[in-house]
Amino acid sequence: MFCDNSYLIEREDAIIIQVSEGRDSIDFSVLNAVSKYSFIIPRDYELADLCLDKFSFLLNRNGKEFTDKNVDQLLFFRHENAKFPRAGGRTKGPKRRQEKNNLNLKIKF
Repeated sequence: MFCDNSYLIEREDAIIIQVSEGRDSIDFSVLNAVSKYSFIIPRDYELADLCLDKFSFLLNRNGKEFTDKNVDQLLFFRHENAKFPRAGGRTKGPKRRQEKNNLNLKIKF
């Protein structure tokens, strides 16, 4: 698990790697640690796109696999959806996480 120095995370079931604060510092640290057979659950599409270049296996938090085909589409939708709030529109937040999301992730894992 990667986090920057502004967080204090302690877990016995995970290795925590702290990096310096800064824009995309965690993404670059993850990218440097990724190998051909890495298994990653990224929180954003940009990191997923960068890790796919290194042939990693990527899932989102709901168990859906990132591929070369769908990550470009996801980046495009994110870009298009970002225009709406800048133009003064209002959007809803993300939906609540459900138990089926955890089950899908466990099945893929």
